Amino acid sequence: MGKHSGEDVVETITRFKRNILEKKPEQPQMFVEVRMMKFRLKPIQGDISMLDLRNTKFIETLWELGKLDEFYHEYIHKVPIKQKQMFFRLFDDLYQKTQNNLNMVNLRLENEKETPPFFEVEIFKDKTAKAN
Repeated sequence: MGKHSGEDVVETITRFKRNILEKKPEQPQMFVEVRMMKFRLKPIQGDISMLDLRNTKFIETLWELGKLDEFYHEYIHKVPIKQKQMFFRLFDDLYQKTQNNLNMVNLRLENEKETPPFFEVEIFKDKTAKAN
């Protein structure tokens, strides 16, 4: 897994958290990166037109989810079979914490007095084929 043989999943995930998640870029760069990650929002219930989808915490959390996704897809095939269960457990814990942060973001626009009483949005990544 990585450059060092014998590296375990705990070290790999700790390094990922330290080198990526704890060293976020500035907000404008993070916004650009989130756009490049091709997240899509699909309203499920409620009117999302009154939501602040450029909210700093929202963008930051989407960025973290995107980086987690990239990390997972880059390393899952490198994890030794004996360490897969540990990797899934540690990764799932990190992912769930980030997902919970996303659920706690206040998306109300500053000048809006009323927030939609209830809304549900599906967030997914557009996985369309890349043109070379």
